[in-house]
Amino acid sequence: MVNIEINGKPVEAREDQTILEVVEERRLDTIPTLCHSRELAPYASCFVCVVELEGRPNLVPSCATKVADGMTILTRSPRVLEARKTALELLLSNHYADCIAPCRNGCPAGVDVQGYIALTAMGEYRKAIDLIRETNPLPAVCGRICVRKCEVVCRRQDVDEPVAINDIKRFVTDMPGAYAGAPEREPSRGKSIGIVGAGPAGLTAGWFLGLRGYAPVIYENMPQPGGMLRYGIPEYRLPKADLDREIEYVTRAGVEITCGVSIPRDVTVDDLLQKHDAVLLSPGAWGGKAMRVDGEFDTEGVVSGVDFLVEQASDPAPVKGTVLVVGGGNTAMDAARTSWRLGADKVIIVYRRTKAEMPADPHEIEDCLEEGIEIMELVAPVGITEEGGKLKALKCIRMQLGEPDASGRRRPVPLEGSQLELPCDLAISAIGQTPLLEAMLGDARCRPAVSRWSTLEVDAESMTTNVDGLFAGGDAADDGPTVVIDAIRDGQRAARAIHDYLEDRDGQGRPFVVGKELWAKPGQQELGDVRQSPRHRMHKIPVEERAGSFAEVATGFEHEDAAHETKRCLSCGCVACDSCRLRLHAEEYGAQLEHHKGYARKHRVDAAHPHLVYDPNKCVLCAKCIRTCERILPVGALGLVNRGFQAEMRPAMQDPLVETSCVSCGNCVDACPTGALTVKYPFGGRACLGYEATATHCALCSVGCSITVKDFSGDRYFIDGSGEPGDYLCFYGRFANDLLINRKRLLKPVVREGLAHADVTYRDAYERVADGLREAVRTHGPRSVAVFVSPELANEEMYLASRIAREGLGTNNVASLSVLASGLPSGILDESLGFTASTAGAESLRDSDLIICTNTDTQADQLILSVEIQEAVKSGARLILSRSSEDPLDVMAHLTLDPMRGRGTALINGVMQLLLEEGFFTRDRIESMPGGAGFLRDSRDYSLDTAAAQTGVSEEKIRRCAAMIREARRVVLVHSPDRPRDRAPGDVHALSNLLLLLRSAGVEADLILAYQAGNAAGVEVCGADPAFLPGRRPADGLTGARTRRGLLDALAQGEIKAALVIGEDPLRHGRTAALFDDLDFLAACDWAETETTLFADVALPMTTYLETEGTRIDYAGRVRDFRAAVGAPNDIKTWHVLRNIGDRLGVPIPGVFSTISAQLAALIEASQEDRLAFYFNTGQTRRWDGTGRLVAADVELSSSPGAPALTACAQYKSEVQEIGIRDYRVGARRTPVGA
Repeated sequence: MVNIEINGKPVEAREDQTILEVVEERRLDTIPTLCHSRELAPYASCFVCVVELEGRPNLVPSCATKVADGMTILTRSPRVLEARKTALELLLSNHYADCIAPCRNGCPAGVDVQGYIALTAMGEYRKAIDLIRETNPLPAVCGRICVRKCEVVCRRQDVDEPVAINDIKRFVTDMPGAYAGAPEREPSRGKSIGIVGAGPAGLTAGWFLGLRGYAPVIYENMPQPGGMLRYGIPEYRLPKADLDREIEYVTRAGVEITCGVSIPRDVTVDDLLQKHDAVLLSPGAWGGKAMRVDGEFDTEGVVSGVDFLVEQASDPAPVKGTVLVVGGGNTAMDAARTSWRLGADKVIIVYRRTKAEMPADPHEIEDCLEEGIEIMELVAPVGITEEGGKLKALKCIRMQLGEPDASGRRRPVPLEGSQLELPCDLAISAIGQTPLLEAMLGDARCRPAVSRWSTLEVDAESMTTNVDGLFAGGDAADDGPTVVIDAIRDGQRAARAIHDYLEDRDGQGRPFVVGKELWAKPGQQELGDVRQSPRHRMHKIPVEERAGSFAEVATGFEHEDAAHETKRCLSCGCVACDSCRLRLHAEEYGAQLEHHKGYARKHRVDAAHPHLVYDPNKCVLCAKCIRTCERILPVGALGLVNRGFQAEMRPAMQDPLVETSCVSCGNCVDACPTGALTVKYPFGGRACLGYEATATHCALCSVGCSITVKDFSGDRYFIDGSGEPGDYLCFYGRFANDLLINRKRLLKPVVREGLAHADVTYRDAYERVADGLREAVRTHGPRSVAVFVSPELANEEMYLASRIAREGLGTNNVASLSVLASGLPSGILDESLGFTASTAGAESLRDSDLIICTNTDTQADQLILSVEIQEAVKSGARLILSRSSEDPLDVMAHLTLDPMRGRGTALINGVMQLLLEEGFFTRDRIESMPGGAGFLRDSRDYSLDTAAAQTGVSEEKIRRCAAMIREARRVVLVHSPDRPRDRAPGDVHALSNLLLLLRSAGVEADLILAYQAGNAAGVEVCGADPAFLPGRRPADGLTGARTRRGLLDALAQGEIKAALVIGEDPLRHGRTAALFDDLDFLAACDWAETETTLFADVALPMTTYLETEGTRIDYAGRVRDFRAAVGAPNDIKTWHVLRNIGDRLGVPIPGVFSTISAQLAALIEASQEDRLAFYFNTGQTRRWDGTGRLVAADVELSSSPGAPALTACAQYKSEVQEIGIRDYRVGARRTPVGA
């Protein structure tokens, strides 16, 4: 131990620890890291973890610096903080990437556009609306009238046209359920906020303050709330019913709206400041700007656009003759289109610039032209012609465009001698609006400062005025009248500022984000691989139906329109934005992008891989992905190329990742700190979204890896590792969601009547199953029925199936067809070891000096077990592989044996005989062992030359194998009993004999049974076997088969007349389908539609391992707890189905799952007390004493016929291995095989 000091605190630490390890272990600080990972060797490339050592001139990386006695360490000195900031800035200087999409950046309210488009693509319309409401409480309003600043910056326009973002927003708000329920509010804070004005700014501020637990009270001058949304936007653009629905939902956040309240007539600003804890002024801009021509205020027929629209919204009156509208903004368009609808003979818009410079929404300009409204460009009013005080004409002058003004638009300049007179009956001045502040403020004592533009002066970020507790926003503040989305932004900021003010805290700064535009605007060259796809247009009612009607013109998107547009989204923003450690550290340390801004390298994104996306622009060269890949694969798929600024992480040989040795395990994604490597989802939509994370386990093999299911909703989820260092996943564990989501589900109970199928209720299906099974028992006796279960089911599900067979049907015929087809006998090691289970787990591999793998393909079947084997080899263990085909592990093996298929037993026997002849195993010791005499008698048949002849393995290799065993002191045998490819009759017994002989010779030896099926180790323990009752008690005295072989024979001989098949698909394969030819009744339960559910008399849905709670037993005998991570269709789980069938067969099954689980656990614990650590280990210490009995392991010179994949998951794994990860697609091959 050494004594050190960290931040002034004395600490005792181990000499082998790094500074970072000590700090983390003692929780003395949080040191940032990017390249460090606890399961990998220190790399020290990012230098964001540096610390200061007293007496050292240079800072040192804490991840790679070991502690030494007397060290004095500072982890947050000014020098350290500045160095970390600089390191982050240097990394960011070449980080050509988008944290968030340009559309979100372009939206004044910061709406997560990419997020709600992704949710729309997933069909999660309500979640899309809720995401919009996180920043904008008026999605239906904006979906109709927003000016689409997001679309202006949409990168899709570099390919063809922007995504129809606003139309998608409109689409989701039109969906049923958009306004169901109420928003979730924080507990009441006991403080009220006064808000003047129920326009978009006031409503938005009220919404967010209400959600925070405040009591917002909005004071509105007009008879109804909505401000200009109600009185300034015509009905044909924004129906009042939709506005009312939007406002009503805002009130569910606890917002109180009082209309008809005039300020200062009914209440003054001073009164509000006295009454409320804070006040927001957002009165809008209700005054129209003048044309500044003589006579406009004295002439009848000249009105402002605001007054005209407000009047027509309240009390529409017909309009006759010719109408001239002056202006080029949305108000001008609204006034013109409203005049046309009210009966004007002719409507002309007069604008002093060209259409190209019009600030109006292009869609509004387009609609104006469609409706026959004329636009006169480069014309400005200069006077009025009146007669008797009534308007006769508007005097105008033609303009030409000069130099650009402050807005960037070219300034209009009068054209000498171009005056003209435009006869008209009504002239509408729509050139701008202004707040009526003087009327509102009156002689208030607490008078906020007013700008020279007659707006309230505010801080643009905090919306604060110069009066304490008084805030302002919307059209009356700062830069004056703008558009709805700007007002929403103001309301959002004001609500945040008011909250900070009342909580007496500093306002939070904006999140740190990087955008590609910092370096250069991406263009078409970056998007060269994106195919053009025409934008779908908003559906509208025909022009002829619009005249005289205020019916909404835009009728919305259809589902196919929304689906098409969501596919056009380029998903520019980073899907790892919220978790990106580079961004989070940069935010924490105040990194400034401008400090080291310079040239950034631009790379093409590699999205060719079927499951992964690699964006080199986001890579920080931490090499964690490379080092992780090297840990998992014998030959890594990733590496670094070039040096210095040219250095890159690239797939091997700089080929596309899909063309390397990559096995699609995705562990590089977990390792990546920035989102340079991400997974593809097997569904539409790609964004950084919130999800519900559930920790559970994988059930696709017996390793039972820890996984985290991240559920966006329903059947839209992805799978990650547990987050614990060294917890890796294989392809199946990570990407099984592709199978579970995209395989066609069985969702309803179905009955077959001849060739026809009909949906029935669950109740009817349960009755039919029970009746069909009972009828077979009544007619043919209990031995004529059978229950078959998948070896992937949870323990509790197998337990219920066993009870249905034995208690409900009175038969011992219960088994797994998958296990029956493998030919593996029940309790195969009971005679030799006294139990049939692994003697140890992966921990034995770590301590071994020799590993022998027989009949395994761990790289394909149990990748994570393969990682353990590789780590042991890297630590000094030697490896022997025995199988008939190549194995990726061959490159690490010290010896490879390739016996002919089905001859593995002969090879093992030959090795043992050689060790006996060489004296490593002594005859005296063997004779003293149970079964030893018989073993010695039989061993004479297993000579070296015989073994070589029978197996095809050279004598030299057999000798080398024996020599390696002789030299070892800690041996682990790894064998897959249910892997059909290289299974040999007697091979398990031969291995158990070798195991016992090694133990007798003083060698620490263990056996790992690496089952392929997810819960094969639970089949016997749960009673899903003819030989065993639940708890692995002997099944004596019951009618039916006594062994697996006996049940298989009964099937083959036509003795089984009715069957319930749970989770297996025997009818897909010719060999197993023939066994069911003589059935009179077949019931099937499965989560997927299969050949068996198709031909069953009754088919019932069940759930996947991600949808059902329960337990399973891994290859090492450990109990793995599974949680329901995603919702079950119809909320009916497999155990519900089995319980209801059992109930109708008279089996008393509890209605609470935990009670079922406890019943099974109690049975196992009571019957397997001495062997509990091997069969049902919940944390017990496992220690095998090494004793047992030598048994005959006779050689049969025949190859294994192979066992068909009988479950959807087994079929999936088989097809992936046959077709290849690169080319496999779920559902591409669904025809029966082996028929």
